[in-house]
Amino acid sequence: MVSAYKDVMNMNDIKHKATLVGDIFLTESQGQSHEDYLFVLNCIGLARHCADIQYNSESEPGRWIDYFTDILWKYGWNRDHPPIEHVRKKFSGSVRQVWTQLASPLLSRDQVDGVYHGLEALERDAELLSKVKGVNGRLFDFNIMPISCNANGDMELLITNIQFIKSNTKTRYIFWDISQDMTQLFVLARKAVISRKVMDARRLEVQKALAGVKFDFADIEL
Repeated sequence: MVSAYKDVMNMNDIKHKATLVGDIFLTESQGQSHEDYLFVLNCIGLARHCADIQYNSESEPGRWIDYFTDILWKYGWNRDHPPIEHVRKKFSGSVRQVWTQLASPLLSRDQVDGVYHGLEALERDAELLSKVKGVNGRLFDFNIMPISCNANGDMELLITNIQFIKSNTKTRYIFWDISQDMTQLFVLARKAVISRKVMDARRLEVQKALAGVKFDFADIEL
């Protein structure tokens, strides 16, 4: 069961879509149907729920991501793409630049723009921003997950995790365009893919697996 605490966007009328699921930021460029977008959203909510039970994403981000992708694989997603990591024990600068360098080879320009627009909109929404736990703590742990449909009709999900220790313990922004002193920057990216045939075959199974599972999500107005 899915519970929406805020609904501020018409999914059919805009170029980009963005949804916040806890500390997961899901973005999409125009092209996927509402049904397909909901399938991906349900898979992400289910995988997050299961991964949170097994691992603490703050202290074990690598294991959390691995288990998250294991759950996706269980429901038909291909996880053959190896993870890419960027680790800096001492870092000062733009996290946006680091994320872009890591993710851009795996995304289209339009997808990167969609992430930019979505995060800018999130930072303008004080109510939603307050729900991102990393904003008010020293440790920032956040997941950005762009989705797309490739030429074969397969759905592609890029799972990226960003984690760092902030110089300021409480801010009213995420990190995106703010350059600040940090330490222990960790950025990880991993791609998952599901074919159209498998997705259609697994819709009911994912819905059944969500029985009794409640997760909050919020669509973000871009």
